[in-house]
Amino acid sequence: MFLLLSGVSAEDRQHPTKNVNLAPFMQWRSAYFCLQITSPVCSKDHTLTLSGWLNVTNEEGKKFCEKGGCAEHTKVVLDCIHHVKRDFWFANKATVQHIYDTIDIGCYTPQGFNGTSLYPH
Repeated sequence: MFLLLSGVSAEDRQHPTKNVNLAPFMQWRSAYFCLQITSPVCSKDHTLTLSGWLNVTNEEGKKFCEKGGCAEHTKVVLDCIHHVKRDFWFANKATVQHIYDTIDIGCYTPQGFNGTSLYPH
């Protein structure tokens, strides 16, 4: 039996949504792997991390929100996190929905970005 299972890997770091998330620890690991999905359209400053800080200023908002840009990539990462750990929260206590709302406010309202993410106080 051991020989049959020794070559099997239950963890997919490239495609975290394919992981079988039976235990909370595996859900957290899969969410972390989602955050490792990077894109050349996102600068290091605008890449979402465990901190939850979406470091986009109002001046940078137009470029961040361009079609095919970093906002779209960030939403792909957020979708991945949502699929593997629905109750995920970032270090600043922001949820996936808070980051979505930050992007929507920044990209689609006159308010724009202010260099921080929405999060519960």
